[in-house]
Amino acid sequence: MNETNIAESTFRLLVVLDALITERSVTRAARLLAVSQPAVSHALRRLRALYGDDLVVRGPDGLVATPLALELAPVVRLGLSELRRAIARDFVFDPRHARRSFSVATVDHPLLTGVADLLAVVKREAPGVDVRIRPLGPGLAEALASGALDTVLAGGEVEQQLALDRGLMRARIASEDFVCILRRGHPALRRRFDLDAFCALPHLLVSTAGRESGMVDSALAALGRKRRVAVTVPDFVGAPVLVARSDLVASVPRSIAEFGTTTFGLALRPPPLDLPRGDAYLWWHRRFQNDPGHRWWRRVLMDAFAPYRRDGDRAPGRRVSSAA
Repeated sequence: MNETNIAESTFRLLVVLDALITERSVTRAARLLAVSQPAVSHALRRLRALYGDDLVVRGPDGLVATPLALELAPVVRLGLSELRRAIARDFVFDPRHARRSFSVATVDHPLLTGVADLLAVVKREAPGVDVRIRPLGPGLAEALASGALDTVLAGGEVEQQLALDRGLMRARIASEDFVCILRRGHPALRRRFDLDAFCALPHLLVSTAGRESGMVDSALAALGRKRRVAVTVPDFVGAPVLVARSDLVASVPRSIAEFGTTTFGLALRPPPLDLPRGDAYLWWHRRFQNDPGHRWWRRVLMDAFAPYRRDGDRAPGRRVSSAA
């Protein structure tokens, strides 16, 4: 058959062919398809013209498929099954048997918090699924749209890239308060840790977006105060490392502060001024909103980071602060 003939072969004709081969009777095929016998006979004539073959012929016990029809039968049946699935949108994702990789672009902060729990869930639920953790960078929206990247987990450092793209969706995945960290034995721990003492200390600023100031500076400016940022680092894991070996103070998300306490024996103090919570979002493209595998991936991400947000807080919210 040429391409024109293939184009003329409709879904309905293939349904009729499958019914005739299965039922071996025009009458039974018509009953199965809930159409008239003449409609089935007409379709059979079109099929014969289309394929240049009788396809089914009369035999002693009903219609008998020709060799060509027998060759076509499994292909037609599989094709119809897949088309019906597409029409019914009956797609499933079985993580137990999936062979697939999922990706998330993020900063280092999640590696110290929810990623370990995420990997444990993936190992338990989907042993054949691979996880790819990518760095943040330019072109995130395009990568999400194309499917080259499944998700982005980040705060304010990606707002300018992603917030105005109407094809993207997001949900708050983490929301933490901020805590001040200092080394054990720091002189500031021997006196009241008030706003004057806070402003007098040399500060370490974590700025994943490379900014020269952060939310602490904004909060101080509202009070007519300011601080000295003595050191700026591009990631969160560097903060407790450097604070542990200096007289610097850093204002970091609570999970990072607790990591510093456990790993380096750091001291914690509540900040002597009101600071907004640090919010992070999970971003993905609308194209994949209803993909079963993608839904599973987003679900395990959200569950892994549940301890790092307020209970039940999954709705979109205000902008994340990426610099403190």
